[in-house]
Amino acid sequence: MITVAYLKTQIKGYNFDTLTGGEDSVAEDCIRKAEIWVRAKLKSCGLEPDFDDDIDKEALTRRALYELYSFAENEDIAKDKKDDAYDLLRAKYGRCIDKDLSQQGGGRNEQGNPVGSMVKGSDNWHGFK
Repeated sequence: MITVAYLKTQIKGYNFDTLTGGEDSVAEDCIRKAEIWVRAKLKSCGLEPDFDDDIDKEALTRRALYELYSFAENEDIAKDKKDDAYDLLRAKYGRCIDKDLSQQGGGRNEQGNPVGSMVKGSDNWHGFK
């Protein structure tokens, strides 16, 4: 798990103060949101994060930084941090983190690869033989 003190080491102090308005509670909230996001992404893989693992910790850090910049409405700067978090999780866990649980099946298998299906043909198509 990461802390506000650790997050402060990841960006310049004046940037941190500007993004949070000098309130550590803003950073705490961003870390909490980032943790929820990582847990949700791994839940679609049937997994739980291990924040002692370097990759999971870095994904959490990148997402927390995204949340900080996004909080300050700096989406242009925030975007690369969001992409980094996705890339780290994809590298470790595969494409299952992209799975949309609201669309079961969705034409993709558990690894995120496209799948197809076949049905038996008919000798009668709209009344034509």
